[in-house]
Amino acid sequence: MELSEKNLKTLLISVHRGIEESANKTANNIFNARLGKLIDYPPNGGLTDEEKEALKELKGNEDLKTALRKVIASSTANAFFDFFNLIDGTTDPEPGTGKWTEVLIVDKPKDFDEDQAFLHDEFYATYWDWKKKRKNKNWQLDLLDEE
Repeated sequence: MELSEKNLKTLLISVHRGIEESANKTANNIFNARLGKLIDYPPNGGLTDEEKEALKELKGNEDLKTALRKVIASSTANAFFDFFNLIDGTTDPEPGTGKWTEVLIVDKPKDFDEDQAFLHDEFYATYWDWKKKRKNKNWQLDLLDEE
């Protein structure tokens, strides 16, 4: 079975919509100094007091809001593009990331087992695995001290 043309188009258009909505939401939150709504990733992530103060200085800057929206959208699109390259088999994960045998996105079969693991359920939990493997140990997204 393969991914149908209608599902492929719907999936990709939904990704574009999500990128735009996420970039708009984040830029608007910075523009309005709603800093408590900025960080969803990683688990236990957040901003330091110094980072919050720096972002407050950006409040009300319309040019910065439009620039941030573009930067955030581009960055998010780059991550999705890399993800799609992995799915397409046109690139491999970085060495040391884990074993990889390639995967496919296909239309959901009628006899699908609803009890199997879903990507969205596993995504945030695997941040800690990524944190252990990442190259730059002197920089982190979460607020936990390195162990």
